[in-house]
Amino acid sequence: MAKPIAFGAYQFKSKKSATEEARRRINQYQAGQPLNFQDELFFTSLLTLHSEYEKKKGAGIDYIQVERDFHNNRCLFIHRVDGTSIDFSWVRCIQPASSKTVVSMAFRRAVKDIVMKYKSERLADVIMCPVLGIELTISNSHASYTNPSFDDLLSDFLQQRQIKIESVALTNPEPCDLDQRGMIADPKLREEWVCYHKNNAAFQLLSTEANLRKLKS
Repeated sequence: MAKPIAFGAYQFKSKKSATEEARRRINQYQAGQPLNFQDELFFTSLLTLHSEYEKKKGAGIDYIQVERDFHNNRCLFIHRVDGTSIDFSWVRCIQPASSKTVVSMAFRRAVKDIVMKYKSERLADVIMCPVLGIELTISNSHASYTNPSFDDLLSDFLQQRQIKIESVALTNPEPCDLDQRGMIADPKLREEWVCYHKNNAAFQLLSTEANLRKLKS
């Protein structure tokens, strides 16, 4: 059975389709070329699934560049803001995804309507990105968590209920569902999470580029 995968704003019904998309993007480049903005957003988001994400990110990502490995295959190098660089395997990011990541995505799915509602309502008032001064539209803006971060919010919620994230049961969406992230199986837990999220989450409307910079830092 195909296993869905999601990272950032990207969702795929299977790891195979995610792999094909990653390979399609990287194959457009020659060695020594930095990724363009859209591809950097894709791979920076994908990098968050890496088991050594914090180590790879280091002091913060300046840019990502395509290089060739010893077998002449295209690979990716992170160039950090402190002048250091390191390679990372995008394949390792996709396979396998940890159970913690899969469950976390289910909790994100449970509150996606809240996030999208905030974005739509704020777009009626906020015209410019507060970080970069870019005019905001529905397609170039993100509702970005401020303080607490999503991970801290979820961690606090589960800790208060003495639940380990790996123990949360999930159910699979229907094959026709465009959102292939798992769903929280316990309706009571889902309802409690949605309520907790409403009362404690804080957002800021940013341009896609500003949100990418935040992700890279």
